[in-house]
Amino acid sequence: MSSHYITSADHLPEESQAETTLQITDAQTKRIFEARVRIAQDPDKLTDPEPVTVVAGPHENVSETRYIELLDETEASGFDRELLTQLATEQETRSNILNTRSDDLSVLLRYLVETGEYESTANALREIAFSYLAAEHPALIDTYAEVREELDDDPLGRALEQRE
Repeated sequence: MSSHYITSADHLPEESQAETTLQITDAQTKRIFEARVRIAQDPDKLTDPEPVTVVAGPHENVSETRYIELLDETEASGFDRELLTQLATEQETRSNILNTRSDDLSVLLRYLVETGEYESTANALREIAFSYLAAEHPALIDTYAEVREELDDDPLGRALEQRE
């Protein structure tokens, strides 16, 4: 862990609180996690202050420095790793076709393809969905990446489980 963190202004609580749960990124390793923290604009108000850059704006190009004191990291952002592992394992034998059954969405995606922004509606939907998930649920993406890595690390074990 580094001694500098980054968070989005969107993740800050609406009211000024001394203690909160905050989604933060380790500036050095780029690991995203949630932690219970004390946050303050003045480092003297904290026992063990660490700088946190709070980014804002449509391109996250506006920033300010605040300070946090890490109290404890929350367990994988509260995600059910067992369920995520089960779903990832089941997906290996299921269709990966998603159907939204939405005329409006279909028209909008086709427009993006026709105007040359994307090569296909499938590509557009994948990129838009992953961009949204990365922006709104980065801890879920990180947890899933860990689950996928664990599954990929043991192909023999998975093969034996499927045989049983």
